[in-house]
Amino acid sequence: LERVHKGGAKFNWEKAQWFNHEWIKQNDASLYAETVKAIFKAHHLTVNDDAYFIRVLNLVKDRCTFLPDFVEQASFFFTAPNVIDIEAIKGKWNEQQQQFFEALVAAFTAITDWEHDAIDAAFKQTAETHQLKAGQLMLPLRIMLVGGKFGPGVLDIATMIGQQATIERIQHVVALLKA
Repeated sequence: LERVHKGGAKFNWEKAQWFNHEWIKQNDASLYAETVKAIFKAHHLTVNDDAYFIRVLNLVKDRCTFLPDFVEQASFFFTAPNVIDIEAIKGKWNEQQQQFFEALVAAFTAITDWEHDAIDAAFKQTAETHQLKAGQLMLPLRIMLVGGKFGPGVLDIATMIGQQATIERIQHVVALLKA
């Protein structure tokens, strides 16, 4: 009792956010998957495969402070982005990159076993063929897949959303950039 202070307790919002973020990161997504699924449903996002949903949540949980953050950080795994940050690409977009992404679509189409290493190899080989650095192509590819400058590893995203969705999203943004 002698350690009790007369002053009132002070709530620290930043520390509460940190604790919540740590709780999300340290626990397996299956612990809060049902709650997040309800949040997705409220945002008109349909989850058909629970195992896939949990893999997605585990992939993006390091970027979430609160459970509703999963909508912004993971919605592109379930539906193509409605808004694409074209302006972030336009500044450095040129004919060489245009040709690269058109060739990348062909390279991705030729992949028979859609997994991370095959995607990475096709990406790097196409970049080398077009004499471009892979690093300068990652941001445009990220924006093509998720609509903005956020999310987990680009090739992890491509692996998760699948071959067809990856190709369609690249083609869609390349067509927008041509216009």
